[in-house]
This record gives sequence, C-alpha cells and structure tokens, in this order.
Amino acid sequence: MIIKGEKMRLPATLELARPLNCLFAGVAVLIGAVVTISSLDISGLVLLLLAFGAAALVAAGGNAINDYFDREIDKINRPNRPVPSGRITPSGALALALVIFALGISFSVFLNPYCLLLAGLNSLILVVYAARLKRVGLPGNLAIGYLVGSTFLFGGLAAAGALIPLELLVLVLMAALSTVGRELIKAIEDMRGDKKLGFKTFPLRHGTGKAAVLAIGFIGAAIVLSPLPYMLGWGYLAFVSLSIVVFIAAAAIIARSRRPEAARRASLACKIGMGLGLLAFLAGVFA
Repeated sequence: MIIKGEKMRLPATLELARPLNCLFAGVAVLIGAVVTISSLDISGLVLLLLAFGAAALVAAGGNAINDYFDREIDKINRPNRPVPSGRITPSGALALALVIFALGISFSVFLNPYCLLLAGLNSLILVVYAARLKRVGLPGNLAIGYLVGSTFLFGGLAAAGALIPLELLVLVLMAALSTVGRELIKAIEDMRGDKKLGFKTFPLRHGTGKAAVLAIGFIGAAIVLSPLPYMLGWGYLAFVSLSIVVFIAAAAIIARSRRPEAARRASLACKIGMGLGLLAFLAGVFA
C-alpha cells in the first residue's frame, strides 16, 4: 500500500546501486564491442553478456561505495538516499559495495586477462575517487574521464582481446577527453555547493576563467581527434560533424560566460555532443 503523496521507491540495495547508471555502463561496453568486431557467434554473444554484466556490476559497486563515503554530505544534500535515511547502514553499504565489486571482477575472469586487469583497476580507481579524488578537483575530473573511456575499451577487449582497432582507440580518447571537459564545466556550475561542502575543485582553486580555458582545451582535443576514423564512411562523418558543431557551441557558451546558468547549458551541449559522437561510430559500423 502506498500512502498518498509518497513516491514509489526502489529497495535500498537497488537504489544504492543506481540501476540506470549501471545500464549505461553496460551499453557502453556493447558499443565498444560493436565498433571492434564485424560479426558475432553464440560464444561471442555469451562473452559480451558477461562483459555487460561485469561493467554493470563494477559501476554498481562504484555507486555504492560513493554513497558510503558521501554519507555525511548526503545527510544535508540528499537525506532520502539509502544511507542517510537509515534504510541501509554505512557498514551494510560498504559490504554491499565490496561484494558487488568482487562479482564484477569475477565475471571478468571468464573473459580474458586484459578485461580482468581493467575491471580490477577500475574498481580500485572508483574507491579512490569516492574516498578522495572527487574532492580535490582536476585529478577527480581526469579519473572520471578515464573511467568513461575505459568502459568502451572494456567492450573492445572482451570482443577481440588486445587487437584493438584505431576506431575504438579514437572513441575511447574522445569519450575521455570530452568527459573531462564536461566535468570541468560542471564544476563551474556547482561552485556554490562545492564551496559549502569544502571541495577543492579546479574553478574554486584557480578561478572560473582558467577552468573554462582548460575545459575548452579538452573539448578541442576531442574535436581534433574526431576526423581520424574517416574510413568509417559518410554515416560517421555526418554524425560526427553534428557532434563537432555541438561541442564548439558548448565551448563558445562557456567562453562567453562562466555563470552557473551558462555552465549548465554548456554541460548539456557536451552531453548531446557525446551522444552524437556515439551515434557517429554506430552509423559508421553499420553503414
């Protein structure tokens, strides 16, 4: 029975894991695999499902460990989250995170040594990010960029081992660089809240001007890389051209104004540009 006015809620353990984020991680793995291989048999499909599960579980572990380390902050900012609301204890959240990490790494055992190494490394980075890096600015931004890019790489490694094509490497670098740029823009947007929380983000340390310049630099690097997989054909070029236009618009927005509203628009433009970039790779592969 649901009391009127009360929202339906996921069980605490599922809410801690954030299933939608886990789904996105799994989809990124599948995109990385699709860019890498041209055909797939039954055994290959099983391996990709394992890779999907491994990435989703590692992401879930990262989400859970993040809530564990943010439990005091969430008492103020998000008191309805599972830990501050008392629906799960801090020790329970920590135990759940460690179990999920272990499951994700275990799934990778059935793939290959490269995937196993990457799953273990990413799990460690997620713990360090939640415990420390997210509060100290640029190192945290770089960690998020790496984690996003490496998810696509994980799919390629699961599909083809170390035989990674140029197209996938470009996708990994573009995703990582554009993510760092967007994270810096988000840090400009979130300055007021981050200052209250005691975070030492790049714009709080060095000012919004330098943060904007650095963000534009990372976005520009992603744009410079984008023409490299020209062999993917006109489908790729059409979508990647749209992506470039949107990224340029994001850079122009944040260059013109560093107000939170402008940063919000630039961040959204980056997200759209990243989506168009993914469509470009898929269009090129399936063309």
